[in-house]
Amino acid sequence: MKKFAVLLLCAATLICFAACGTPETGPEKVSIAVLAAMGMEAKQLEKLMDSARPVKSAGKKFTLGAIGGTEVILHQGGMGLEKAEAGTCALLENFQPDVLILFGMSGGIVPEIALYETVVASAVFPTWKDDWTSSETDEALQSLAIGLLDGARLAPIATGNKMTWRKSDYDRIANACGAVAVDQESYAVAETARKAGVPLLIIRSMSDIYENTSLLGFFKYGPVSAEKAAKDVETVILHLEELENTCPPSQS
Repeated sequence: MKKFAVLLLCAATLICFAACGTPETGPEKVSIAVLAAMGMEAKQLEKLMDSARPVKSAGKKFTLGAIGGTEVILHQGGMGLEKAEAGTCALLENFQPDVLILFGMSGGIVPEIALYETVVASAVFPTWKDDWTSSETDEALQSLAIGLLDGARLAPIATGNKMTWRKSDYDRIANACGAVAVDQESYAVAETARKAGVPLLIIRSMSDIYENTSLLGFFKYGPVSAEKAAKDVETVILHLEELENTCPPSQS
């Protein structure tokens, strides 16, 4: 009877493992880490990755694959400052990357920014701080991206601690720090990367613009904007070796 009970327990265990699957463990180091806030952004980059597969590390989900032969780890961290910081920490602590890239859609806050235009962040300003002290991104990575991405603009962007669609807020932010776009994640990512000493590149594609800003527009144009941002990331990763052959990225 006891033997039969043991056999039943073993069978039940095997069925449980078959149903749930054994979590995969990611590698200890991946040279290129990429962070996205939203699922529609992450999925666009997944499409461009070779041999993309889900992995788990420290209980969090990631996507491991390659772009042009370079191993890449991707994580969807979620929207907002807290999730952006947590997602950045998860990538840095679990995979020790040499380069971190944040990408996705963003909103233009000055009239001259066009729909789907790419902005490479030269610095990130927090909108809730009175002194408007910026967090910097890596200058070597900035130069590489601007040289590769046709029509891309190198400019400051701002991060808000809440979403806004008001032009009066846009005008206030742009006049205070010179930012041309706003999001909800970049400052948290930039500060976390800076403290860790990891070079950071931020690529944003405009999903809504100054003259046509609304939540409806965000979802209408967002998928195309996310796709464009992902292709920009792919282009940069394909050419990162050129940067390594000249001089290693240095945190500014």
